[in-house]
Amino acid sequence: MSARTVVLLEESWLFQADTENQGMELQWYEQGPPLGEIINIPHTWNTQNGLEEFRGTGWYSQDVYAPSAWKGKLLRLQFDAVYRDAVVWVNGKCVGEHTQSGYTPFIIEISDAVNFDTTNRIVVSVNNENSSTALPLGNSFDWADDGGIIRGVSLVISGRTAIDYSKLQAVPYFTDVTDGTRPPYGMLSGEIYLWEQVQESECTSVQLKVMIASEGELLTSNEWELSGDKKVLSFRDIKVEGLKLWHFDHPHLYTVTIAIDADGVPTDEVSIAIGFREIRSEGNTLLLNREPVRLMGVEWMPGSNPMSGMAESVAQLEEMLHHIKHANCVITRFHWQQDSKLLEWCDRNGLLVQEEIPHWQTPQDPDNEWLNISIKHAQEMVHRHYNHPCIYAWGIGNEVNGQSAVTVQYFAELKTRVHELDDTRFINYVSNTVHEDPAQDATGVGDIVMWNDYIGTWHGDLNRPEIIRNITRSFPNKPLVVAEYGLCEPAYEGGDDRRTQILVENTREYRKHPAIAALIYFSLNDYRTQMGEEGEGRLRQRVHGSMSLDGTPKPSYEALRQLASPINVNVELKKEESQVVVAVKNRNDIPCYRISGYTLKLVDPLGDVMTELIPDLSPGEQHVFCFTDIPERRWKELMLELIRPTGFSVSSDLLLTYQEQSGGGNA
Repeated sequence: MSARTVVLLEESWLFQADTENQGMELQWYEQGPPLGEIINIPHTWNTQNGLEEFRGTGWYSQDVYAPSAWKGKLLRLQFDAVYRDAVVWVNGKCVGEHTQSGYTPFIIEISDAVNFDTTNRIVVSVNNENSSTALPLGNSFDWADDGGIIRGVSLVISGRTAIDYSKLQAVPYFTDVTDGTRPPYGMLSGEIYLWEQVQESECTSVQLKVMIASEGELLTSNEWELSGDKKVLSFRDIKVEGLKLWHFDHPHLYTVTIAIDADGVPTDEVSIAIGFREIRSEGNTLLLNREPVRLMGVEWMPGSNPMSGMAESVAQLEEMLHHIKHANCVITRFHWQQDSKLLEWCDRNGLLVQEEIPHWQTPQDPDNEWLNISIKHAQEMVHRHYNHPCIYAWGIGNEVNGQSAVTVQYFAELKTRVHELDDTRFINYVSNTVHEDPAQDATGVGDIVMWNDYIGTWHGDLNRPEIIRNITRSFPNKPLVVAEYGLCEPAYEGGDDRRTQILVENTREYRKHPAIAALIYFSLNDYRTQMGEEGEGRLRQRVHGSMSLDGTPKPSYEALRQLASPINVNVELKKEESQVVVAVKNRNDIPCYRISGYTLKLVDPLGDVMTELIPDLSPGEQHVFCFTDIPERRWKELMLELIRPTGFSVSSDLLLTYQEQSGGGNA
């Protein structure tokens, strides 16, 4: 048996909604729901007929066989998320609970409650009623409050000396040479937090082994012997030569395997994907791996598929994330904590993420009680997601009365506490009030100024250029990120035509202001929300996106894709010479970053392809391709496509369409 075994518990659960609120009185925690229907995890009841508006308690049960080989092992149930308040029983014994946070993972030890060589009944009660002590608070949040075991469940079996979580610091070191002839190297240090402190009488020594691999090849292996009374195992400065950096266009990952032996006996082992990357700021400039960048992004609101709600499958998550990358967007944010499986996709495919505590608009003047709740959220978020290279920032609040001195003091303290958990990333507060008086706004406590800009709709008619200048003058040493802009229907009219107009006109204005480091358009999709003005039940939604609730793109999606493209294309067709001339120019406003490893393809209907590698281009640089022996009769059938090194399309259309957009005729 390996040092760690993970058993997925996602099939054949029983579920029953406790519509009469009688489960506790009838002791359903002993045998589970008596009239349960068979369901699979992840699951929410708020997409089921008859339960769409039910906010109360649901009961789940699952039988698990425990072989005798598990005796003496550490047995832990891991819930990736339960919305919202959960109590867990094993064989009628309460083994733990998790409250006030419905989107963070939690782990409960069940070793003492399990019977071996027989089946064991796991029962979970879940309550999603509005709460005055949880985040998000009450019903003041703009997404779906779907109740249930909304993410995966697993049983983890290991030795008693076991890993709880780890913090791996993957730090790149840069040489003075930037032309690629001398690649940087990396240093890996780490802290391994154990599940429980092993007493010296139980274990005299612990052996820690750390292995680093890249693309299946073992690069280095290191071992240390430590005393057996430690809660945290630490190592420092494992060198990785010839480093490949993590970048949204080149998301190179390394696999770190951590193995623990106690007195020579293997007790636990985990493998973790990491990336070496540096992201920091100088003045108003955002630097990714020492390169100044200005980025284009979009926010997606998960949980919006009306058939699955917040209980989305991995395939559904990946489909929507693909839409983000297909739109040429490389940065995003989430108003609430996300599934590790979603973040793993972002790690592999290159999408920068700000993950946030769901401190959304309320409470208006938060106090120390809310600080404790927020810190709990931060701990559970940071401890479980620390190692994801896609996460460049933690968000600590969104639109919470940012002009209040009480709010400013609160978020300053919360930022300090989050910084104690992670001092390697940006920590930000997102404001919808910084345009009122920038100098006194709560977003100023963050490392990046983040502004939700709804001038022309929610914020009224103001002078946007002057507002931007005021904000940037107030924060000369911090980048500005426009964290939301868009159109919310039916509060404001105009449909997708006006949405496209706002997207295009705002983006063109933002490009003129060098202090703006990134744009995050809101939103990718129309989204399910308990605050929605349109639809009922599981179809209650806000019309705010460039894709419909069913995933159908609107015209504004293509506008977003074109605006977010880092490349401008000019096509000239020369009839007499039978030539196709394609000029590829790297943008120099927003987006603005060096392109490397991109390809250009000409494809005919039979699938024949002419492929050219686009040379590395810095912002503003251009390269011209000349394709010969392509007669005029073939022009109308050829497709031109530009592709990122990650395989995502930058742009794709008929050759003649590019020529028309270039404003050229036939030479």
